[in-house]
Amino acid sequence: MAHPLLWPKKQFFYPIGNTPATCFTQQLAPEDAADVLLLGCGDPRSIMFTVHVDLGDKRALDFTCCDAEPAVLARNIILFTMVADSDPNDAMLDDVWNIFYHFYLDKVSLNRLLDQCRKLVDMSTTVESWGSSKYGRVFRFCTDASLLQIRNMWIKYLETETLSQGEKEALSSSFSAGMKEVLRTQKGVSTAFRSAGPLWPNLASMGADHFDKFWTTGTTSKPASHINPTFAYSLSGRKFNVHYGTDPLLSFHLAVPLAPTKEPPRSPATRLEDLDKSIKIQFRAWCTSFRTRLLATAPQIVIRYFVGEALAFCQALYHCKLLNNTKTGVYATPWGGAKIDLCVEDYSPEAPKRAPLSFNIIDTSNLSDHLGLLNVLLATMPLLRDTWSSMLHTHTLLRSEGHVSLQKGLSDKTCADIPMFSLLLGLVPCRHLSEITSTSSTHEIMLSSAQSGQFHDSLSWKRLPKQEISSNEPLRCEALPLGEFFFTMYLKMFADENVMAASRNTSIDWMQKRSTIHYSRHNFVAFLDLAKSRVESDWSKAMDHFISRIERDKTLLVGSNNYQDLCCSLHLREVEFYLPTVSQGSSHVFQGWKDVPKVVCVVLVVPRQSLKCLEDMHPDEIKTPILQCEIKGTGFQNVFNSLRPIFGSVEVQVDSVSTESKVNLREDTDGWEGSSPLIVSFYAPAWIFTVSPSSTQVVLSFRPTPSSTMCLMPKLGLFLTVYSASAMDKRHVFVTRHRPDNLDKIQSLPVVSRTLKLKNPPSLTLESLTVKFDTSHIQAHSLIKRIDLKNLTDRNSLATGATVVTKQISDLAFLVTFDKYQKILEFPFLVDGSRMKTRIARKSFYVEVEAPILADPLDRTKFSLDAFPIILDESFPKLSNIHYLRLDRLPTLDVASNHKLDWLGFHLRMAFSDSEIRAKAKSNQKERGTLVNLKESISAILIEFCRKRKGQPLAAGLSCSSQGGIHTLIFVSEVKLDLTSNTVVADACVLPLTHSIMPLITPGLRKITNLQEIVTLEDEVTAWKQLLPAFAERCRTWKHTVNCEYPSKGIPVSVKYEESPLCGCGRGKNLGPFSQTSAWKDFTPFVTRIALAPLFSTSFVNNPLSSSKTSNSDTIGDERCKHCGNPGNPKLLSCGACKVAKYCSAPCQKADWKKHKASCTVTK
Repeated sequence: MAHPLLWPKKQFFYPIGNTPATCFTQQLAPEDAADVLLLGCGDPRSIMFTVHVDLGDKRALDFTCCDAEPAVLARNIILFTMVADSDPNDAMLDDVWNIFYHFYLDKVSLNRLLDQCRKLVDMSTTVESWGSSKYGRVFRFCTDASLLQIRNMWIKYLETETLSQGEKEALSSSFSAGMKEVLRTQKGVSTAFRSAGPLWPNLASMGADHFDKFWTTGTTSKPASHINPTFAYSLSGRKFNVHYGTDPLLSFHLAVPLAPTKEPPRSPATRLEDLDKSIKIQFRAWCTSFRTRLLATAPQIVIRYFVGEALAFCQALYHCKLLNNTKTGVYATPWGGAKIDLCVEDYSPEAPKRAPLSFNIIDTSNLSDHLGLLNVLLATMPLLRDTWSSMLHTHTLLRSEGHVSLQKGLSDKTCADIPMFSLLLGLVPCRHLSEITSTSSTHEIMLSSAQSGQFHDSLSWKRLPKQEISSNEPLRCEALPLGEFFFTMYLKMFADENVMAASRNTSIDWMQKRSTIHYSRHNFVAFLDLAKSRVESDWSKAMDHFISRIERDKTLLVGSNNYQDLCCSLHLREVEFYLPTVSQGSSHVFQGWKDVPKVVCVVLVVPRQSLKCLEDMHPDEIKTPILQCEIKGTGFQNVFNSLRPIFGSVEVQVDSVSTESKVNLREDTDGWEGSSPLIVSFYAPAWIFTVSPSSTQVVLSFRPTPSSTMCLMPKLGLFLTVYSASAMDKRHVFVTRHRPDNLDKIQSLPVVSRTLKLKNPPSLTLESLTVKFDTSHIQAHSLIKRIDLKNLTDRNSLATGATVVTKQISDLAFLVTFDKYQKILEFPFLVDGSRMKTRIARKSFYVEVEAPILADPLDRTKFSLDAFPIILDESFPKLSNIHYLRLDRLPTLDVASNHKLDWLGFHLRMAFSDSEIRAKAKSNQKERGTLVNLKESISAILIEFCRKRKGQPLAAGLSCSSQGGIHTLIFVSEVKLDLTSNTVVADACVLPLTHSIMPLITPGLRKITNLQEIVTLEDEVTAWKQLLPAFAERCRTWKHTVNCEYPSKGIPVSVKYEESPLCGCGRGKNLGPFSQTSAWKDFTPFVTRIALAPLFSTSFVNNPLSSSKTSNSDTIGDERCKHCGNPGNPKLLSCGACKVAKYCSAPCQKADWKKHKASCTVTK
């Protein structure tokens, strides 16, 4: 699944993160250990932040960090080890800040850095010596090579002091010139807005000003004069190569300095110095928490490091997982012959504490932008653990072409219909499983609409529902639609080869897309391989249809040139076989061979002189064009994209028995710095060399794209040829059975495939899942679950006419019952139960339930049956679409001066989708819908506390007049910033009112004054009963007891008006600031702490800039007249009853009263 081979000279150094720190464990229950794989890990901000805010502060944490840049990991270890050695009471953390974030250092900080490097170099002579050092228990290396490369960086940092005067001056000039160039080309940089979350408008120009200041001085404080050597070295060599978007500000949560908080700094920032002070306070808090964890008696934290390419590392881990072999044969990087040999001490089956080979959290940074989303998913999916809470996170910073919707953008990135893609892949985007999330991304959408730059789209993927995984049932579908689906996906993956479309579209977006290519036929076949392991169909028939469509296709005019590459990949992975047999003696190329395999390895030796014109080009000029190999002759041209380039030499040996030549490769480890030729190897069908081999050429060239053609054609000619040699050239072209330096690699591919396929034995299946396509055969339309009855009693009941009842019990499940039989059918995707069909075969003894796929939550007509799913796994609850948080570590808003909270009303308004905004306009509360009313009630509580009570303790009563009045009390003590989710959260306690508890709390009820009543209709009462267990679970620091009601009664315990939905395990435990309000003391034994927060629509449902949100709205915080939309004259007047709706004049208020009356009762 390797990415197409790029010319590697142009690469940036990303030493500092460009997005705010996140918590990797916020989807995990506090009892779960966290095995975390970080691909493209970058700097360690999120590891430290995770330790700081992790709700499970005693959980075992195991981080495996992978980055292609050794300098990134070398810097990270310096930071971690210095923090471990620091004293919180001295100034060392200030020096650590300087060392990690400043381009220039003062003498004291520089000396500290060099001292630390000497210490690390002395400890790291071998993996064994490192393991026995004081750091070796926590910080581990996945391979010996990773340690060596990182250690070399520490050595280079030390060698900076011994450079000659000329070398020092050259390095100094590189720094100053690089910084000036960034200041010249980057104007008004506003990427810091992202780090401010909902307070981004309050950042104003300070973000851009901070960027300019940092790139002018190279520090966040007073100027310094000594070059920081950790910014001077990277894979690009000794020079300044820091990415032009770097700014320490981006790594931190700027909502903290921009909002009024009770923690320092208390006042909102108005100067750059205020921002710098705040981010340093955050950094110090993270470091202190990290150090405290390391010094614990049982720290239970391990951080592992691997230097190399992310896709390759995933493949190596999977190889080791399946075959228990640490020598994986997987190449560590796209260039060179170094292979991944995992450390035996940590990865062998006999290791005392074996390193994780599967993970419940995988974060891929924004590698999807660089490697392609499909490649990332294919590489990581086999490593994602088969548990409910396991999560894979992908991120993109680049916009989709044409600024399409996020849903359409995701389909474009996967090149397929999302439901069918998910069914075949085994992963589903969480936003397609729920219309509700506790995380806000509206600021990102607004920023992307206001600017033409990046859009940070974070997407979480889950395994298909656990019941689906454990049932061993295959996915069934008809062969021809399946083949057509693959063909449609194929056309999208290789749309850059559609020359006619390119000639019609000359937009910059399209030109950029044609020049940014992530996929080869090998990648596509990797997806087919996975699909074959998951689907039950007439596979050969499906593939024959797919191949016939390709052969007849006229869309991809150069697609036929890649046909042999496709067939070769299909053969290597044993997906399907279309290559002809080659007989012995059919070509001089195979002279002396005992037999000829259908696929052979071609080795091309490219003289170094042929690369000179390319090596002489500046990296900014040549950039990163794609290399390819061709085999061409009279009337044919075949392109191959899965290449292995290694600098070195070849030696030919002739087998004395078979007289077959064998090629040995000797790598030149100096690589680009040496003078050896470039040896490129690739697999190709053997039959090609039987067609006039004397006139056949083997070619290394660049793939023609708009950018590569413009740049390289003047130097390389029309066909962008780097080097060409005759197939019969015995000095430069060799044909072998295997890659010369990796003999076993070709056999390992089908081994992995066969292992996957053994997981689904169809003969054991009692249930089956069938997918039906729409008429276009492009999209999955509906799913059919079938039960084949085996029990004789059940068969007899069905045959004798028993009434079969099918009832939808959740968004994913139906309950089928007849007589004494009952069965829950779990679907892997959201389905529309209102259009469900049941088929009964009384003679064949099966029942089928068919339901259309609900691909878009906007298609839902009713409130979710299971809006906030919680499952019991290993006897404790686990959340699904509501994240966990540690309330005591979140900054608390100081809402006493509510003029500083103008952003809050707008933020709460953004929680509503377009359709919800329209529903809110309805005068009848019942017609608005359950979810809208629930969101409005939450907003009303937050606004009441922040705006009206100005932070005074608030007691709110959820009331339903038709069922008897107030049914739940909510006590709000504080409102905090939920930093990673870009929203606010109330630190509150809840008391469901039941008949048994009323006599016990009567004295306390008499002490409550000014109770805020929130009107809830009957369906909203049920919604609150579903939601409160999730709000309690997400912040609990207590453990469920053996008497917990959840295992026996379910979650919620009850949705009845007069009963509690909560278990009793958390009553009176760790209530936080609730205990500080004396008037609430009588309720202490009965309340449970909750984290109450706004609920948001999933990002592709939401459209923040719609007119319905920016015009007259009932939502608090709207600073325009609710009736006419005009500003105040001169000020807006508030409704006298609710103090919420605002009007520019008395006539407008009178005209709007009939419409506003219904909603006014909610908050008065």
